[in-house]
Amino acid sequence: MAIIKTALIGFGGMGRKYVEMIMAGKVANMSLVGVVARHDEARAHLASLVEKYPNAPKVAVYESEDAMFENASDYDAIIIVTPHKTHESIALRAFKLKKHVMCDKPAGATIGEAMRMSEASKQADCIYGMIFHQRLYPKYNKIKELLNNGELGKLSRIMLVNSRYFRTKHYHDSGSWRSSFSGEGGGALINQGAHILDIWQWLFGMPKTVYADIPFGKYNDFEVDDEATIMMRYADDLTAVFMLTTGEAIWQEHLEITGTKGKILLEDDKLCIYRYSVDSNEYIKNADTNSREGLSYEEEVIQFEKAIEPYEPMLYNFAEAVINNDPTQLIAPGSEAVNQLMLTNAAYYSAWLGENVELPIDENKYDRLLKEACQREN
Repeated sequence: MAIIKTALIGFGGMGRKYVEMIMAGKVANMSLVGVVARHDEARAHLASLVEKYPNAPKVAVYESEDAMFENASDYDAIIIVTPHKTHESIALRAFKLKKHVMCDKPAGATIGEAMRMSEASKQADCIYGMIFHQRLYPKYNKIKELLNNGELGKLSRIMLVNSRYFRTKHYHDSGSWRSSFSGEGGGALINQGAHILDIWQWLFGMPKTVYADIPFGKYNDFEVDDEATIMMRYADDLTAVFMLTTGEAIWQEHLEITGTKGKILLEDDKLCIYRYSVDSNEYIKNADTNSREGLSYEEEVIQFEKAIEPYEPMLYNFAEAVINNDPTQLIAPGSEAVNQLMLTNAAYYSAWLGENVELPIDENKYDRLLKEACQREN
């Protein structure tokens, strides 16, 4: 089996998880050959992993990003797990050196950054993938299958409520870059919401318009969002509401998808599928009753088991795409990261202006508004 030699930059919480996965041999087609470890504590932790996995390949320790790129002959690809606003500059340097890139979410802080990363990967003819691992959740794959097969008919309404990511002041204070426009490019939507908005666009595509109601700093003393309600309008009058909060104590993951032939209700890992006896639009036009007396449905319930987060298959998939030089194999191509950031940026854009906005938004206008938001924090 071909093995992709990989270096990692961003040896924090998630970076350490990826490093241990690879060193433990859990990603069969990938070997870790280098890690950027800037501080004594990081280097000590890496040394403990080297001792724990003596059969793993030797890992070079780079003291900086520059040192990693000065030793580019060591590796074929890099994994980026640094703060959001650094992703673009690191990725562009990697592509210039013809290195493949796997980037943790989000691609960057703005749509402009995401677009430049995607374009640079194409110019360099390099593989560029995102760690949007929730695309491998069985529950979302089942929903995508139902939608692709047209089992719900014409979609009419979507609603999502997510309070999964409850965050404390201790969390927000855990990094100087966290929970700020200047350091992170936003709050809940750009951080915790990245995975959810990626799944949203992966399932439903992109809306025509977005209106966002965001009470910035509702639960915390900061300028960014810890709650957001986004209203979207698609073609053919499909309406949608997306609600995310990091300030509610009870875990909730609720998704409703209503169509003319059926309805889906997802509560955490329980999926209820309702299939109508007749298309509801046709029933409305032709029924000789005042309500749903002549309309019945069948119900199917699927309970999905809790599983470990599928990071390992995401890394394996990326390495396979590199080995085969085939970006179409990617579960989450970097080019699609633009959509998630378009939704995120459009929500901030709408909330700042108090307006309904059409997609795509202007990247330069957004950059100016983001700069103003950063200045308000200082």
